[in-house]
Amino acid sequence: MKRTVVIAALLAFTSCAILQKPTVVNLKPMPVADFLDNPFGHDESIKAFQKSLPQGTKVQKLLRQSVSRNQSPDTIYNFKFKKSKVVIYKTKFNQEYLLGGVIYNPEIEMINGIRQGMTKDKFYESFTDQELAKGDTIEIVHPRKDRKFNFYFDQRGRLNKFSFSGNS
Repeated sequence: MKRTVVIAALLAFTSCAILQKPTVVNLKPMPVADFLDNPFGHDESIKAFQKSLPQGTKVQKLLRQSVSRNQSPDTIYNFKFKKSKVVIYKTKFNQEYLLGGVIYNPEIEMINGIRQGMTKDKFYESFTDQELAKGDTIEIVHPRKDRKFNFYFDQRGRLNKFSFSGNS
């Protein structure tokens, strides 16, 4: 009985002792407007995302059949890497639109060095003209395009996840 209690206490103690270290980030500071125009550093096409996302990314294709059965269907591409997801919509006319996504993993990095796990101070250093926000959520909206980024920080001031929506 004592042995079971000691093992359970040891497991509980060691599981609580694991701390996540801040993610090392190579910053490339840029204006917010430039970031919103090209946040990934490449065009927002299916081929570009297949090349840039980490190895092990799974691609799920969802077909949307049109009313007229003789036309080719529209396709939604879900790029999934661990808990992260990027969604692209491809029309039957081969037009591609980035719908949005949620990034939880530090392996996926934005053009200016933003990635999950970075500190809030480093986040502000990655922009040359970003105003300081008081809360733990920072929202950046493109003035002309229908595009929005939300960055969520935890209690320790580290970027927990970020989400984006809107097309190119």
